[in-house]
Amino acid sequence: MRRRGPVDPDAAATLPTDPTPERTPMPENAPRQTATQAPTQTPTQAEPPRREPLEPRPDLPPATLVVDGRRLVVTRAWPDPDRARLAVELDDGGARRAGFLRVDGPELLPAGRDPRLGALARLADVGEVVSHRPGRRAVVRLGDRFVKVVRRGRAEDVLHGIERAAAFDEPFRTPAVLDHDESTVTFAALPGIGLHDPAPFSPERWRRAWEAVCSAWVTASSAPADPGAPVHDAAAEGAVLAGWVDRVAAWIDDVERTRTVAEQLARRLRRLPGRPLVPAHRDLHDKQLLVPADDGDPSAPGLLDVDTACRADPALDLGNLRAHATLRRRQGIWDAAQSRAVAAAVTDAAARRDVPTEVLRTYELAALLRLGCVYAVRPRHTAVAAALRAEVAAILGGETPAPSAADRAG
Repeated sequence: MRRRGPVDPDAAATLPTDPTPERTPMPENAPRQTATQAPTQTPTQAEPPRREPLEPRPDLPPATLVVDGRRLVVTRAWPDPDRARLAVELDDGGARRAGFLRVDGPELLPAGRDPRLGALARLADVGEVVSHRPGRRAVVRLGDRFVKVVRRGRAEDVLHGIERAAAFDEPFRTPAVLDHDESTVTFAALPGIGLHDPAPFSPERWRRAWEAVCSAWVTASSAPADPGAPVHDAAAEGAVLAGWVDRVAAWIDDVERTRTVAEQLARRLRRLPGRPLVPAHRDLHDKQLLVPADDGDPSAPGLLDVDTACRADPALDLGNLRAHATLRRRQGIWDAAQSRAVAAAVTDAAARRDVPTEVLRTYELAALLRLGCVYAVRPRHTAVAAALRAEVAAILGGETPAPSAADRAG
């Protein structure tokens, strides 16, 4: 089988800088269940233990840091596993830097260096680092190739993930794997225009692009699922929410409300009627998608980072797409009409896959709350994140919040 996987055509616009930026990754030793096996995690087992911070945590970073007289723009931030620092990625005059923010200030890594990513240095010396999550992964552009750098021994996990995403290979174009070793996977660039930035699109072409994407997804999700792919069921989605609330608890003012809402959604997810699990991307959003640059090109849409593939309710991917339509509108990246067009295409795909409205809405709300936690530590979007959390709380509390893009389209 030809291995294919995640690389972007245009790093500046759509290159995914983190294969699973918004979800907790599947455990590397996650059981590979057969088609007849029940999920191995019960709802109780899926809920991670709550951990208290071991030491004081740093404040959220400002949008710009001044380090040694240099002004660095914070592009992304993540709660770090040691619970006492934030991992950060920064733009240093067009170059990517990474490091950590501690209580006593920033601790930046040298450009193109990471002690936990041993292969990064040799690649950064001859290429361009386009993304870097410190201690976890990086992506380096080498001409018409992109190299994903992971910790030693983890490249095989990426390759296995790509192999279990075979259902996406025909409906979508996915980047070909050119080479790999124990800590890197090299991909061919995938031609096309990313669907994160709507500027290159007329309203009609934007609508048709998203209809093409959703049609391709319907085909992929209707294919037989790989029986060896991990299961991401309703209990697992509830656990993702609980995990994200724990990670950002020290940085949000509404932590108790958010925790309560996450628990409500976890119960609501578990009460949904059982449905056959289908091939799912598990991190499907606009930055993972692209279409041919030539409007007349009949080629299939492009799809990135397929190594996150799993078996799930079809509402998992669709709810995530609808939630991102709301997020991009709130961020000011898409206008109301563009968000409505995306939400409408997703709603149509849900109807074609017989996804009940209540199931889709529940997964959408879970995705909105998760995004409200993910973006809570990203300085340019903390207000948007707080608004998303408040909106979900209001919906579950019976209040009448401002309608989302998906609501307006539906």
